[in-house]
Amino acid sequence: MDTDRHTPLEPPAPSDSTRYVDHRPADIRRATPGHRYAHHIRTLPARLEALSVDLRLPPGGRVLDYGCADVPYRHFFPADAEFVAADLPGNPAATLDLNPDTTIPAPDDSFDAVLSTQVLEHVGDPELYLSECFRVLRPGGRMLLSTHGMFIYHPDPVDYWRWTCAGLRHVIEEAGFRVARFEGVIGLLATGLQFVQDATYYHLPRPLRPVYAFVMQSLVALADRLQAQAARDLNAQVYAVVAEKP
Repeated sequence: MDTDRHTPLEPPAPSDSTRYVDHRPADIRRATPGHRYAHHIRTLPARLEALSVDLRLPPGGRVLDYGCADVPYRHFFPADAEFVAADLPGNPAATLDLNPDTTIPAPDDSFDAVLSTQVLEHVGDPELYLSECFRVLRPGGRMLLSTHGMFIYHPDPVDYWRWTCAGLRHVIEEAGFRVARFEGVIGLLATGLQFVQDATYYHLPRPLRPVYAFVMQSLVALADRLQAQAARDLNAQVYAVVAEKP
């Protein structure tokens, strides 16, 4: 689970969605000049790190990374935090294997914070996933969750859902949470340019793709700077939410 495997716009071969699938591109976290998701790679982690402060983790607190993949965001938290990396069986980076139904083998009220980054669109039952986030948090504990508003199909190993700003807030509140922060990351104009690039990238000869991506990602970054945050909060490539268990 986690962190968006970006692939050509082709349906995947059938795969086992009950075990971790480690076939992500090696450059998924490096925003090289010719990377077709350079702006996304630069922007999303920075915003998540800024929002992680709002988790208000106490000294020595417990954090659950629910769908941890390669645990890219451990550095958001102090060294004395107990960081539990949970994922589907087969992930060597995980310290906790999820149950066969993807629920968490942990007691109620056992974590101070939950981290969920680019996972919700890949789970078969978002209501169950969010209810598990709520269950394992202590009262007053907080969740930082990011997921896609608008994005291309990207199975990892499956890809099921997209949300509007209102729809995502609704399912989180239905799970019992109180939304403390809600932020759009990468706005509508930038996302539109990203879609143009995604629709045309693989039609180009391979040697031209990095040059094309460099030009398009420069335009994407410029367009995103022109977008007001209030507009991003309504229409965005990614939504990031900090929510609290009352």
